[in-house]
Amino acid sequence: MEKGQKVKLRNGNDAKIVFVSKFGKLLVVEYIDDELPAVHWHNSNGSFYADCESALDIV
Repeated sequence: MEKGQKVKLRNGNDAKIVFVSKFGKLLVVEYIDDELPAVHWHNSNGSFYADCESALDIV
């Protein structure tokens, strides 16, 4: 995954990768209807949590 890539989250919302750290962590902006966008850090494989499934995982 790379900066600028548009992705879909498990919860069905669209998101965009806006930053990739030197350690591979992904900063993702989640677009939620008319609300302000939410920002989340993800693991390099797109998961939100390392050890369990989350609605915020990139699918």
